[in-house]
Amino acid sequence: MNELTCRYLPRLDSLPAADLERLFPEPSTAAPHLSLVQDSGVDGFHLGSIVVFRDALPVLLLPLFETRFDLSAFVEGWLKKVLKVAGRLVPAVFHPRVLCLGSVDAGWSELGIDPDLDASTRFAACKMAFGELQAVALRHKSDVVALYNFNEFSGLPEGLLTQFNRVPFRPCARLAIDFGSIEEYLSQLSRGSRKHLRRKMRVAPEVRIEHSRDVSYYMDRIYSLYEVTVARSPMPLGIHRRFYFEEVCRRVPGAEYVLYFVQEELVAFNLIFVKPEEMVDKYFCMNYGPGSKYNLYALSWLENVRVCAERKIPLYYAGQGTEETKAHLGATFIPSFLLFRHRWPVFDRLLVGPHALTGKILSRLGLWPSAPPAAVKAAGCGTGCVPKEGVPRPPAPAIAAAPRPGGLFGPPCGNRGEGSRSETGGL
Repeated sequence: MNELTCRYLPRLDSLPAADLERLFPEPSTAAPHLSLVQDSGVDGFHLGSIVVFRDALPVLLLPLFETRFDLSAFVEGWLKKVLKVAGRLVPAVFHPRVLCLGSVDAGWSELGIDPDLDASTRFAACKMAFGELQAVALRHKSDVVALYNFNEFSGLPEGLLTQFNRVPFRPCARLAIDFGSIEEYLSQLSRGSRKHLRRKMRVAPEVRIEHSRDVSYYMDRIYSLYEVTVARSPMPLGIHRRFYFEEVCRRVPGAEYVLYFVQEELVAFNLIFVKPEEMVDKYFCMNYGPGSKYNLYALSWLENVRVCAERKIPLYYAGQGTEETKAHLGATFIPSFLLFRHRWPVFDRLLVGPHALTGKILSRLGLWPSAPPAAVKAAGCGTGCVPKEGVPRPPAPAIAAAPRPGGLFGPPCGNRGEGSRSETGGL
């Protein structure tokens, strides 16, 4: 085995793009997106990476983000005041410093791993990287170390994870495009869902839809719509800067905007990543008034389904959140999970032990995702479901999360998930 070394890097400027692409092979868009997010920055977060080298060649990469989590930001009234005081008295519990391994923007997280590594070298590299993760947590005085929003496809080393507590997180919606037209798609839905969608489609002639990779003319309006969506969230944990939206189509393969106009006014946009293997639905942002009136949530879903059918793209990934709505629209779900460890073990036991009880309490307080709705459970989905055999390794979408944060490691706002689909004229 060649010698392995490990380094913590606050930026990835020193790593050639070809090396990043080798660690995150197709169809993943993680490599160019990770570079873009680090260059752009996300307000409220510090980004970094742990990289293992074999000689001078990177063979393993752990993307990291750090933030301060304020429990009081998710509640109102007397409880907010109580948690504010508690945060000053016991900050490690109520206002903890969190170090996370994963994607800051709540897309499915994945490790960057050289596909040519043999099993023993891979294990040794992972062990070294996770040792450095703990060292970084000590140096940065982190209260919580977490592995955020992973799934069974993410490549986590099972043998190194027994030191973490595991809890379920929001599943990601996936629609198989096994039809050739919108009419065929509608015919597969229940009678009620089909009738509901047809009623919402009546306003379609009043909405003009445009696909574009060059949106510089509309960038002021696009970022304004994004800010409006952020403002509607109870507490956005991270906010992209304008540079991200300006550069995403240039730097991420397959990225394109879908623009929605009413009376020639841009009232919504959808950022999607389109590749021959899949479409990943990233951000859906809109002006709530006309967006609700013209059913733009439903129309944008149908537009994405239409594009997939016409381009013969077999899978449409629609992100996390609003599981019940997406189940009615024919989606199935792939479960995700969180792993975490508090530096005070007593709080691990408190959070993980009676999970059903603590989950309900935290959900009622708005601090944790609610249980999957009945419609999702009936469809065999939710946090306990297992993907069918032969499911391909899903991508790590750049922004594939819910605009309303929910839970200790809730995602930043903006994507077609809980909030954008439920609050803006969802089904």
